[in-house]
Parts: sequence; C-alpha cells; structure tokens
Amino acid sequence: MKYSKFIVLILFIGLMSCKNNKKATTEVNHDDFKTIHSDFKLSSIAIEDGVLLEAYKCEEKIDDVENSIPLSWENVPYGTESLAVVMYHYPKKDDKTEINSYLLLWDIDPKTTEIPYKMAPNGDWYMGANKDGTAISYTSPCSHGKGKHEYTIALYALAETPPTLPKMNTLDVDYNVFMNAMATVKIIDRTTLRVLDTK
Repeated sequence: MKYSKFIVLILFIGLMSCKNNKKATTEVNHDDFKTIHSDFKLSSIAIEDGVLLEAYKCEEKIDDVENSIPLSWENVPYGTESLAVVMYHYPKKDDKTEINSYLLLWDIDPKTTEIPYKMAPNGDWYMGANKDGTAISYTSPCSHGKGKHEYTIALYALAETPPTLPKMNTLDVDYNVFMNAMATVKIIDRTTLRVLDTK
C-alpha cells in the first residue's frame, strides 16, 4: 500500500512537471520593437478595420490542417536575406507568461511579397507546429469567450535565416524554439499587424 501511494505521488509530480514545461515560454519578447522603416508594412484581405472577417475564423480542420490566413507585405528593407512570420496571442489579459502561437514560418525569400489564402503550408519556406503542437499547420482564431481577443502577426526582416532552425517543416519548432532562434540573428526590422476577433 505504501508503495502504491509512492508511485501515485511520483506520477503526479511527473504530470505536473510536464504540464509546467508545456506552459513555459521563452523570455525573448519583441512586443516593444518599433518598426524602423515606416513603409515596411504587413496587411491581409482577411482583416477589415483591424477585425478578422467571419469567413476566416474557425477554419475547418482536415487531417488536423486548417486553411491559412492570406498575408501580403511591401517594402522589405535593404539588406534583408530572409523573412519569418509568427502569429501569437496572450490568452490571459495582461499576462505574458502564457502564449499561444497560430503560425510559424521561416526561411522566406525576401523577394516574396505575399502568402495567398490556404498557401502557408505549400510555399518555398518552412513551417512549424500549430497551436496545439499536433500538426504542421496554421491555427485560425476561434475564440468562444465574449469580448475582444487580440492576435499579433509579426513579419521579421532578418540578416540571415537563423541557423538553429531546421531546413524542413517540423513539429519540433514551436513558439519558444522560433523566438529563441530570432534572438540568434540580426533583426533588420519587424512590422506587425494587430488582429481582433470579437464576439
């Protein structure tokens, strides 16, 4: 009986440890980054007046993959050798210790100016894990709670592709891995697009 209680205790500690590790987030944070080149801009036909259109919310999952949001940009800064995209959301207001990521793309050719609707998994670049870490995919906003839910899409202009990121699509690249990689190279500029999902 004593051994059974001991085993249960060990399993509980192990589960809590895994749970805490899953919630752990990188200390790399570029929320305060001020775009250097004012004409370096990111936009989307899926967003109108800062609000995500209904047609692009809660995309249907097919084999755990969702249609990706259309994105376009202009005036990539001189000296950029690689672009990267991240979309993320803080599920708890005013708490940045927990972050959900919805799109992770890297090694995008700086001559590229758009990612059409549904095409994020099919371009000449690499893609990381979806929000739940279950598929190489985009995750569409699908907030069920009332109120405003803000998402950030950030486009990085980099001096090089982070060498710590693999040359392949992989579930191993989550938000933490992606952001830590951004800290290993020179960021020439960063532009963002704020998205509201309202209920």
